[in-house]
Amino acid sequence: MDKRAKVCLIIGGILLAIAAGGFTLGVSQFDDIEDAVPIFVLEDVTNGTLMVNDNDGLGDAGFTFYVKGTFVDENNDDTWDHCQQTSVTVTDKPDIVRADWSKVGHDLEGEFYNEVVGGDSFDGCDAYSDNKEFYHENSSYIKLGRACFACGTGEFSFESNQSVYIVSDDDIEAMGTPIALLAFGFIGGFGSLCCGIIFLLVGIILVFTLKDETVQPMLMNQDGGFVIQQNLASTSQITQQSNQTVVEPYSSPQSSDDTTESMNETAAEPYSFPGGSSPQKEEK
Repeated sequence: MDKRAKVCLIIGGILLAIAAGGFTLGVSQFDDIEDAVPIFVLEDVTNGTLMVNDNDGLGDAGFTFYVKGTFVDENNDDTWDHCQQTSVTVTDKPDIVRADWSKVGHDLEGEFYNEVVGGDSFDGCDAYSDNKEFYHENSSYIKLGRACFACGTGEFSFESNQSVYIVSDDDIEAMGTPIALLAFGFIGGFGSLCCGIIFLLVGIILVFTLKDETVQPMLMNQDGGFVIQQNLASTSQITQQSNQTVVEPYSSPQSSDDTTESMNETAAEPYSFPGGSSPQKEEK
C-alpha cells in the first residue's frame, strides 16, 4: 500500500475516534444540564437571610429576584409595572470585594437594583419588548432585579413589600459549564466526523489508484552519465548463471605404460601342440 494512502487512512481513523469522543461528551451533558437548573433558594417570601460563600475571595455574583406576574406597562411610562410596584430593601450585607471582574458594580455597594436584561442595552426596567427575562424560560416568574453584587463571605438580609423568589447567581453561572461542554462536544464531534470521512475517502481512492514506487538508485558511469542501478540480487544471479560451466566427470589420462600394456594384450587362444596334429584317443 502506498505511504500516502496509509497516512490518509490513519488520520481519518484518528479523527473518527475524536468525533466519537466528542459526541459522547455532548450526550453526557444532557443530564447535567437538567440537574443544573437553578432552584429558588427562597420562595414566596417578603424577607429573609442568606449566607454568601465567597470561596475564591474575589467576590460573589450575588442574588437575582423574581416575582410572579407579566411584563406590562399599563400607565405607558416606559417602565415595567412590576418594578414600580415591588420594592426591596437590603438590611444587612457582607463587605464588598473589589476585583477587576466586578468593578462596574462597585458603586452599588451590594444594594438592590432593578435589572431585567443585564448589560448596557437597557436601563433597569425599561419597557421594551426585548427587555424581558423569565426564570429558566418559565413565563410565570419575571425578573425584578439583583442584589449583593461582589459581596464577600457573610450574611445577606433583605425585606420586600411583595412576595419575591430568589435564585443564587452562582447556581446560574454553574449552568454554563455543562452547556459549554455540550456545545463543544457536538461541534467538535461533527467537525472531526466530517474531516475524518474526507480523509478516509481520499485514502481509499489512493489505495486503488497508486502503486508502490520503488526508488531506483542512480550510479555514475565512466562517461560521467547517470544510469539506474539494477537490483543487485537479480544482477548477481544472472552473472552467476552466465558464468556457470558444465562440469564433466573427472577422468585421469592413461599413462604410457598402460597404453603399451593394452596394445600388447592379445586374446588367449586354446593351446595347440607342435606339429599341428591333434592328440589321438587311446585305443583299447
